[in-house]
Amino acid sequence: MAAPQSDFTKNVERDPLEQNKAQPPSTVAQPTRVDSVPQQGSTMPGDGSEVHDKSSVVRDPAEAEKLKNDPNVNVVEVPGEKPSFKDQVFGYAKVIQGKTLGKPKVQERGHEVLKGNEEAMPSK
Repeated sequence: MAAPQSDFTKNVERDPLEQNKAQPPSTVAQPTRVDSVPQQGSTMPGDGSEVHDKSSVVRDPAEAEKLKNDPNVNVVEVPGEKPSFKDQVFGYAKVIQGKTLGKPKVQERGHEVLKGNEEAMPSK
């Protein structure tokens, strides 16, 4: 009397190619969550290397000021938006004009426009 065969060996006997076929990762291992920073760069978006712990993110500037002196907190200040192309052209033109004509006030205005602190052309 022969020993009973498992389902896997029955399938292999029917189809010899099943023996070399790889199983998808979802059937082999359960998905995991990453709670630490990845040690190497991400190779593609959504590959699971993102850190899911967002409890330490601070959005309020007043709260960030309180945490600035805490050695365990890294405060990152995001710069403002870049001026439009039109404003950049105007700013660079004013800087060059100020340097060429020896007018430091015109040159300073160009720098302020490039920083985004001043409008290139005030609205009427």
